[in-house]
Amino acid sequence: MNPRMLFIGLLALLIGGCAALRQQLEPPVLTLAGIQLREATLFEQRYRLRLRLQNPNDTALPISGVHCRLFINEREFAQGVSPAAVEVPRFGEAVLEVDVVSDLRRVLEQLRDAQGRQAGSVDYRLTGKVALEGRPVTLPFEYRGRFDLGALP
Repeated sequence: MNPRMLFIGLLALLIGGCAALRQQLEPPVLTLAGIQLREATLFEQRYRLRLRLQNPNDTALPISGVHCRLFINEREFAQGVSPAAVEVPRFGEAVLEVDVVSDLRRVLEQLRDAQGRQAGSVDYRLTGKVALEGRPVTLPFEYRGRFDLGALP
């Protein structure tokens, strides 16, 4: 085989591989599907968040981990990480659980702020990033929501 043709072939493969790595992926849409108190001590509280991940991409997202922060009424309340792996199918969804940690100071701040507010609704914000299996990129996410305290039993 001609060395020049071999070089051109290898160059074409390299350029094609780089283009595949640069494929723009939209971040998944993460929403808070549930929260559960797991453990409470004087200094630390642990919660389990159930996150619903929706994939807006035309390719599956092989998620290998997640880091997230939960803000309540614009104050950071808890944060956590999970090495749990889940593959979110193209244009599909999956649920992932993440344990997050809060501390006494953050809980007391929320209680103090609640006294100054009328009972009603609570705004929350979920931010973070997901890591993709076999890819050197992370995808950031942010979701804002509100829940109505009056609807609680």
